[in-house]
Amino acid sequence: MTEKNDKEKNIIKTKPKNNNVPVQAPVETQVYEGEQFSNIPQSVNQGGKFKGDPNMQKAYQVASKINLEMIERESPEDLKHLKSVKESDIIILTGQYDHGQVIFELSGIPYSLISPNEISSIELRSDQILFVNCPGNIEKRGLERIKSFVETGGMLVTTDWALKNVLEQIYPDIVKYNNQATSDDVVRVVFEKVDDTFLKGLLDPKDEPLWWLEGSSYPIEILDEEKVTVLVSSKEMKEKYGESPIVITFEVGEGKIYHMTSHFYLQRTESRSQRQKMGGASYAAQKGMKMDSFTPQEVSAMEDVNVAQTEAAYTSIRSVSNMVMEQKKRVAKRSKK
Repeated sequence: MTEKNDKEKNIIKTKPKNNNVPVQAPVETQVYEGEQFSNIPQSVNQGGKFKGDPNMQKAYQVASKINLEMIERESPEDLKHLKSVKESDIIILTGQYDHGQVIFELSGIPYSLISPNEISSIELRSDQILFVNCPGNIEKRGLERIKSFVETGGMLVTTDWALKNVLEQIYPDIVKYNNQATSDDVVRVVFEKVDDTFLKGLLDPKDEPLWWLEGSSYPIEILDEEKVTVLVSSKEMKEKYGESPIVITFEVGEGKIYHMTSHFYLQRTESRSQRQKMGGASYAAQKGMKMDSFTPQEVSAMEDVNVAQTEAAYTSIRSVSNMVMEQKKRVAKRSKK
């Protein structure tokens, strides 16, 4: 079914349990009647009605403000890198089940959006970042183009089913899907104490990070442990689905790859502790934010979200920002050689 028909029939695509064809599901009835985000995909935002947990959009709005202030406070130079991004620097491949461009849209980070079948016909530069939304169904020629892009210095970021559809295809000896798909779940995660820009600003001992797994997410089995670094892991994930890695990274040639289980945009979370049930303002205060730094709209949004939602949104936005800044710094370092 075409995207146009999806819009006309007011349906969204959810992951099929048999991993064959997308099934059609009714649009969720719970919506947020909020600001129009025209570039947010139809399956997430229909006529200004935001899909998933309606308060997650508000949480992302608050988290975006916290993210920028945290980066400016920690490293003004990093913020300069982030603000120097142009649309052509970030290429996002559309997906049926993940819509990473939502984070860029809500964060104000420029990007270019293309379909998977266009990847084999466009020119990719070694200073760019390529984000591949789930499922990552790309033809052989496109996969070859991506492999060359990474090995000459590009950054590749993939999610969920792209583990099997992209990474297994181009680097079969490094990682693979363990064939134990998840249920729709939320698991507690740990940010590993390793040296990687992805984790910058995330290692707060007060945090209790949770990670949403969409139904039929693909756990990551690492085949080359010397090459792959685990950035985020989950004991719960290991116990339930056989593998603990949630986010991994590895370098190939001049380039770098990040992969995460489930999606860029986190549609929901859970409140498991008393702290996580507290209001979003509590999380902002934990991060050293003053209330007068927020706009009235942001303050209003903060009143409707809790710590768990704001923390999940911040983790998502900050990690994406970190990957963008990492590539900017890698390119700058290469240019000095």
